[in-house]
Amino acid sequence: MKISSVTCPRCRAAYEIAESTSAVGSAGRFDCGVCGTPLAAWDEPKLRAFRLEVPPEHKYPRVPAPAPLA
Repeated sequence: MKISSVTCPRCRAAYEIAESTSAVGSAGRFDCGVCGTPLAAWDEPKLRAFRLEVPPEHKYPRVPAPAPLA
């Protein structure tokens, strides 16, 4: 089992991806469940599962870095 993650570039939803190294799946694609942006496509027969980890509305907003002291 290979575990990785991906973040949607449009809405910033975070997903965890589990990819089986032994079970055979099929070619496919995955679109973001929040905004519909295509996130992954594959041609090889791999079994992959995607899980929404953090929906965008629960993420902390980006905080700008403080200005350097002069």
